[in-house]
Amino acid sequence: MSTSCQEDRMGTRTTPAPQVSAPQAGNPASSTPKVVVTAPAFAEYAGAGRRGRGEIVVDQHARALDEGHHAHVFYKPLVEAIQVAVSEPDPAAVLAEAAGRAELNGQARAFEEVAAGFLPWWRRLRATPLAVGRSAVDFGTLEVSVAPHLAFRDRHGDEHVVLLHLKEPPLPRDAANAALRLLERCALDLQPGARPLVLDTRRGKELRLSRSVSVAKLDAWLAAEASAYLTHWCRTAA
Repeated sequence: MSTSCQEDRMGTRTTPAPQVSAPQAGNPASSTPKVVVTAPAFAEYAGAGRRGRGEIVVDQHARALDEGHHAHVFYKPLVEAIQVAVSEPDPAAVLAEAAGRAELNGQARAFEEVAAGFLPWWRRLRATPLAVGRSAVDFGTLEVSVAPHLAFRDRHGDEHVVLLHLKEPPLPRDAANAALRLLERCALDLQPGARPLVLDTRRGKELRLSRSVSVAKLDAWLAAEASAYLTHWCRTAA
């Protein structure tokens, strides 16, 4: 990553690039390939310890090289089922059907635990699902794609955009803050006026940015984490 302050300042764009985008012939501005990571993976990296960070980057390399990688397919059916379920009169039946189709080791249990946390939360909301956009946050040659799993309008008329944390370990607060700030930065592309929300699904726990959090310090931390991620990525390339 360039050390230029201009390139390190966060920006947004509306169409995420491929995992590693190739340079375009004859275009000097595109001579450096973009490294692209999803918002949940980047947030997980930001909130992880040394060993966890290394494992995350190695796993990201494996995902980039293999479209059939376990990480691509393990939770994808459940996310798709949740996105359907929120518009159905019996969301539990939709999620139970998804669990029943699970084939990977541990997948059915994971689906059942996610449903057990998600469904009571969703029922309490009495919310109306909304369409949601996609965007990206640029940190020089690292791009974080931001694609919320859900958007909804609650019974009070307030709108929200949601990233789901689906894994078994609870989501660390630092990781949640990273994800929430990314959602906030992309708000105009996602759902203007909507409030960012991360849901730790297995526990049905909402996480939001505290008003006491310094946005300037959070942005500086995210830029530093982006630089660390890119260095980590380049140093662990096969």
